Parts: sequence; structure tokens; C-alpha cells
Amino acid sequence: MSVREIKKHSAVSHQLSASAVYYEMKKKIQPIKDSFNRRIDYLRVSITDKCNLKCVYCMPSKGLKFFKESEVMTDEEIVRFVRIARKHGLRKVRITGGEPLVRKNIIQLVSSLKETGIRDLSLTTNGILLSGLAGDLKQAGLDRVNISLDTMDAAIYREITKQGDIEQVWESVREAEKVKLTPVKINVVPIRGLNDSEISSFASLTFNNNYHIRFIEFMPANCSGVWAKDKCVTSDEILQQISGLGNLERLTFKGRGPSRNFRFKGAAGVIGIISPLSDHFCGYCNRLRLTADGKIRPCLFSKKEIDIKTPMRNGASDDEMEKLFIKAVKIKPQQHLLNEDPASGGHLKTMSKIGG
Repeated sequence: MSVREIKKHSAVSHQLSASAVYYEMKKKIQPIKDSFNRRIDYLRVSITDKCNLKCVYCMPSKGLKFFKESEVMTDEEIVRFVRIARKHGLRKVRITGGEPLVRKNIIQLVSSLKETGIRDLSLTTNGILLSGLAGDLKQAGLDRVNISLDTMDAAIYREITKQGDIEQVWESVREAEKVKLTPVKINVVPIRGLNDSEISSFASLTFNNNYHIRFIEFMPANCSGVWAKDKCVTSDEILQQISGLGNLERLTFKGRGPSRNFRFKGAAGVIGIISPLSDHFCGYCNRLRLTADGKIRPCLFSKKEIDIKTPMRNGASDDEMEKLFIKAVKIKPQQHLLNEDPASGGHLKTMSKIGG
């Protein structure tokens, strides 16, 4: 056998060995289930409460008091917790903020998180900084991105964000496609009287582009006083608006995420509808949230949270941290009460403090 054949045989054997190990891990590590038999395999990790925009529905008129640097979890603490949760079947991590790309060493953090064995690593961003980081993020192990964009009108975008340049966002969309942080998902929150007239325009983007346009109902999770129930455009209203654009087909729902997906016949992209108010998805919710200051929140709209940063900094062992993770799963409520009482989310300070 030649040297080349030996190397080829070795490489194939290694590949088969790696596949066998992965198969064995997959068999042994099944996602933990909560008290309502839901598989919990998704963690949204907020890495900062800071942002480079000042959106009117997020930023209070008096501004926000940001966490001190010492209050925010370090890279090492975040990676340690994800590695612990990975032992209990965690498969998906989404990095959020604030705006996660303003955090120092974001590329190294992404790399370290991917090295824990997380199968699906994604990030939600406003897109202002993404174009310059997309290639490095992809190389570090990021799989895809969600870009928040609530209008396609440059003037309205400046009005909403106070200081944003919409062309930077579109450049980020193009760059994300180029480096294959795909499918690129664009998050749109329709607000009556502000941008609801653009719903059809956003939906039309999917005809020629492989974008996932995700319409998300406006939730009472802000401290700016902007939210009101009559400003929420429901999922039924969204579907009614876009149904006239073409033959809208419902895609098979996998029952694991919040988005009900549709596609216009022959279109390149997908339309997702996320309806936390009018048709909540609590029955198959598979997620926990980790706030930037180190608290696990089993449900976005619950007051319950478990501090993991303090025990970690006080020398808690991995076994002790595992127990806290399991406790967070077990206290996850059956559902939120927003559709019955929107005021039940009134305790929320702002999404930037929890993680979008």
C-alpha cells in the first residue's frame, strides 16, 4: 500500500470513527424534558444589554441604565454553562443582546461556543456591524443569522432607530448570503400606524430571494410606553394582507419552534408567522433564556429566574451547576398568560435586559 493510500485509508477511518462517536453521543444524550413533557434543547444567550441603536419601542425616553461590566457574564462563564447544558441534550444556541456584535471578542466567543459541540449556533443582530464581521463569524463556527429590520424606508428607519443607516443593514444581508450564514432570516415586528403598510412589501421579497421573512407580533415587553394592544397586528391580519400576493402554501410544521411557515408557490424564500399573543406556542416551547447578568429565565413572560452567575463565582462545581440547570427546566411554566392578560408581562423592564 502506497503512502497516499495509507493516508487516504487513515482519513476515511477517522471520518468513520468520528461519525460513530457522534452517533453514540446522539443515542445517549437526549434532551431533558420539563414537567409538561416538552423537550428543552434550545438556549437563547444574551451577551450584552448594550446596543448601537436607540429604537423608539425599546429605549425609554430617559435612556437605559446598562449593566456594569462586572455584572455581565464573562466568555468563560457563558461557555462553561453551555457545556454543562450540552450534557443534557442542548442542541441549539442563539446569541442575542442588546446588540451582540458590540461585545468585545465576539469572534472568540462564537468559536468557543461552537467547540462545546452545539449543533446549531445562530445570532440575532440589527445588522449595523454585521457586514464587517460576517466572514470571521462564519469561520468561527456561526451557522446563520437573524437580522432585525422593521421597515424598508430609509427615513422611517432613521425615525425608528434614531441613528441607523438602513444601507448598512442591506449590506449585511448581502454579506451574510455571500459567506453562507444562511438562510438569512429577517425579523419584522409590524406595528399598527408605524410600519404595517409594509407587510406585503416584506413578504414580496421572498419571491426572488431565499430570505426567511419572519413577522413577529408586537409584544408588551418594553419600557418606553409605546406598546398598546391595539397596535399589535395579529397573525391573522398579516396572513390576510399577504394572501392576495400569490398562492400561499402552508409548509409542514415540525412542532419545535414558534414560527408557522408559508411559501408562495414558486417563490425562493419562506414567510414565517410568530404569534405569541393571538396564538401562543407555549405547548411546544423548547427554550430557556440566559440573561446577560447570569440568570436563567425559563419563560420570557414569567417572573421566575435562577441566578447561575453568583454560584459560579462563588466556586460552585459542575454538578451543582447542573442541578440549577435542571431546576430551571423543571420550573418552566405551562404557558404565559399574555393572551388572557397582556398586563401580565408588565414586570419586564426591556427586552435588551433579557435577550431578544
